[in-house]
Amino acid sequence: MMENLTDAELLSLAQTDDGKAFEAIMYRYNVQLYKYIYTRIRNEHDAKDLLQEVFISCWKNRHTINNIAAYLKRSVHYAIIDWQVNNKKALARNTILEEKDEPTTYPAENQLISLEIKEEVETEISKMNETMRKIFVSSRWESKSIPEIAEEYGLSEQTVKNNLSMALKRIRLRLAAYFFTFVYILLTLSLQFLNGTTFHF
Repeated sequence: MMENLTDAELLSLAQTDDGKAFEAIMYRYNVQLYKYIYTRIRNEHDAKDLLQEVFISCWKNRHTINNIAAYLKRSVHYAIIDWQVNNKKALARNTILEEKDEPTTYPAENQLISLEIKEEVETEISKMNETMRKIFVSSRWESKSIPEIAEEYGLSEQTVKNNLSMALKRIRLRLAAYFFTFVYILLTLSLQFLNGTTFHF
C-alpha cells in the first residue's frame, strides 16, 4: 500500500511518473501544509489555491527533488511571501527567520518588502561556509532539531547553535540593508515629487 511507503520511496516512484505515488505524497502533506498556510494568510480560498500551486510545482520539478518534505516546506514559505507581497503586505512577517522557542517579535530587519527578498536570503546563504549553510538549511527548511543536526553532522550541539545564530544574524543584517535602501529610495522619490527636483542615487 502506498501509505506504508516512506517519503523517499514515494518520491522515487513519482520520479518514474507514478501518479498514484504522487497522490500519496499530496494526501500525506495536504492537511498540515494547508493549516500552515492558512494560519499565516487567514484566507481559506487563497490558502487552497497556494497549496495547489505548490503541489503543481512539486510535480513539475519532481525529477530534481531530493527531499520531498524540505522542498514542500521551502515552496510553501515562498508561496506565502508572494501572496503577502501581491496583497500589498510589504511589511509581512519574515517566517524564515523566526527564532524558535523565543517570544514572537518582528523588528524591521525581519520584515519582507518585496519578492526580491527571496534572492537576498538565498544569496547570503550561498556565501556561508559549508557547515553553516548545511546547519541553516537543516534547521529552517528541513525542520530538524538541534540534537538531530548535531548527530547528523558529527558536531556538538553548541557548535550547531553558534552556527545557526551567526547565519541568522548575517541574513538579518543583509535584510536590514535591503530594507533601509528601499526606504531611502522611496523617500528620495517622494522628495523629487514634492519639490519637482531630479535626484540621482
